[in-house]
Amino acid sequence: MPGSRTKVLALTTASALGALLACTVTPAAEANEGHRATSTDPALLARAKKVAPLNAVANALGEQGRGAFADTYSDLHVDEDGGFVTLLATDSTRAAKLVSAAKHAHPTINTALIRVQHADYSRKVLDTEIDKIFPLGTVKAASEEVYYGAAPNADGSGITVEVKPSALRGVKAHGNRLNGIPVTYVPGKIKTAASWRWNDTRPQIGGDVLIGNSRKSGYVEQCTSGIAAENSHGRDYLITAAHCYPNGTGVYGEGGRTAGRWTYTKGHYFGKVTSTKDGWDAQVIDSGLYNGKGFNSDEADKPSGKWYAVNNSAYSYYGQNVCQDGARSYYNGKGVPCNIMTVRDDYRYTVKWEDGSTHHIRGVQGHGTYTCTQGDSGGLVFTINDGSHRQARGIVSANSGTDYIYWTEATDILHSFGLKLNPHQ
Repeated sequence: MPGSRTKVLALTTASALGALLACTVTPAAEANEGHRATSTDPALLARAKKVAPLNAVANALGEQGRGAFADTYSDLHVDEDGGFVTLLATDSTRAAKLVSAAKHAHPTINTALIRVQHADYSRKVLDTEIDKIFPLGTVKAASEEVYYGAAPNADGSGITVEVKPSALRGVKAHGNRLNGIPVTYVPGKIKTAASWRWNDTRPQIGGDVLIGNSRKSGYVEQCTSGIAAENSHGRDYLITAAHCYPNGTGVYGEGGRTAGRWTYTKGHYFGKVTSTKDGWDAQVIDSGLYNGKGFNSDEADKPSGKWYAVNNSAYSYYGQNVCQDGARSYYNGKGVPCNIMTVRDDYRYTVKWEDGSTHHIRGVQGHGTYTCTQGDSGGLVFTINDGSHRQARGIVSANSGTDYIYWTEATDILHSFGLKLNPHQ
């Protein structure tokens, strides 16, 4: 989903003239008012403590499933309320070895929390077929796009593909199997592309409001900062959604004097967009500074004026819950939305950018009573480790209404840019 945007006029109005539903917003905390916090909502802390053993098991199993056991691994389902993790695998003997390997690599995990369930196909096999019809990063005019989404079935039984409704009959005519794998075609729709500190000063962090020229000529876009990271030389970068700004764009804070009153004017300078990865809907803003002087790996959170170190990252699995720190949600009175459940942990979807082009993206689908809104794009998707630390799960990419959110995964994004988190300060 895109950020909020407005037309550049001689006298700029304070209202956006339309925007893609992006998750980018800025909470009301003035620059330099806050400090790293050591507390948070007691209910969220209690839940974080409860699910920590489950997350540790899921991360350990997923590590093996993406590695030496890709031939049998299909999926992971985390039941946070029931207190167990289901490993879906094509072969029970190999599944047992996968669990042993996970325990060997991470001796502290509790393997008694693991249940094994048969799946017909491995994730590797299903992904291979999905990649053929839904290659990442594909750019098309919206009128030419046929496939709107694709994902492995949650039980590993096949593939579900979302198709342009008018093309559904023609696609179905090609049959309901791909290289022997069952495929279900359903009508779909293109997803709409989706900080929270106001006009922040350096070092900027996740949750800051971003202002810059839009991909739509003559407009200004408002997005949210997500992941702060560094390269091997310690140079600081800030990651937001790729659909927000063209390469070479200078990015700023919101220059309005009153937090929450949008003027779409340039405030403090953040840096320049230097690289974009369409398939992960991610781009980097280069501060030109080093070792946390430009950007630092924290995220803005509640209460206002507080922030938390983001010191590790992980994939999301079916059943896990996350939060996101989009700025617009905060200033719309939604605070930092949490209790967003992962419902598809490997989902391809099509997003329409402001310039009218469509892009194939790979990420995660989440659902909740409220997840995000326009202006939250690029915001950090995270989980709570404890009262002082957060785990990066990704950045806000798109939405369908306010109850479905789509994010791309932090681990994939950092790897694609060759970066790592930089929680220096």
